[in-house]
Amino acid sequence: MFDLLLSALTGKPALEPAMDCELLYMENEHFSLVDALPYIDTQLGAAEVAQQVKALIEEEMTQFEPRDYLASLPAPELPFLNSSNMQEEFSRVSVRQPLGAIDQKKYEIERPEGEAAEDEESWKKIASTAQMNLEYTRIKSLNLELLEQWGKKAWIAHNMLIRGAEKVLGKEATEIRASREEVNKKRKLDQVSCGNDLRKLMRELEQYQQDNSQVEQAVRGLESDLKRLRDFAIERGVDIADVDPMAMPESEMDTK
Repeated sequence: MFDLLLSALTGKPALEPAMDCELLYMENEHFSLVDALPYIDTQLGAAEVAQQVKALIEEEMTQFEPRDYLASLPAPELPFLNSSNMQEEFSRVSVRQPLGAIDQKKYEIERPEGEAAEDEESWKKIASTAQMNLEYTRIKSLNLELLEQWGKKAWIAHNMLIRGAEKVLGKEATEIRASREEVNKKRKLDQVSCGNDLRKLMRELEQYQQDNSQVEQAVRGLESDLKRLRDFAIERGVDIADVDPMAMPESEMDTK
């Protein structure tokens, strides 16, 4: 529909959509390296976190220099909209001036009087105005006859055309919504699946951290016991420089 409207304004035939055209996001450098990575944010609903996120976005926007994403797309040629009459109307609308009333003086017929009654050009002008009014009246009568004869059929045909266009556009809109819904469902399922994996990995990480903490505590306890035994051996004068405590039996270690 937009192509048809653009064709009507430009006077050029509607272009067929190019299937192999480059999408807009592909104009960004290294666009192939950008991906939507799944994440699970359990604190996003908090008011404090939401304010922090908003503040960070506003700070980033102050440093962001937007680019002209339509620079590579040529502007359409609109000779009708660029005409002098349309430009005058645009100027009037921009300053909020009311639309002027139709000047009906040129349709008025007045008998020349005085010196104008002796002027042939004045009579010719009056005759031309009368002929113009007669032609307008004839056209109005013709339009009324055409409306009486073909108005109902034209209105029915117009309604059929509008309903057909509505049906086609409705079908396209339904397909687009269904496609969008499928994409959203797939993204949601992927997000939930990745969320479960991330939660599982988070639990494993917490378990590993807990196990490592317990191992570190046990190692520190063994190191403390080993230091105590070494100090005890030094007090008794036992040489333990060449002794491997791990190779000694427990009874001997107790005796030591």
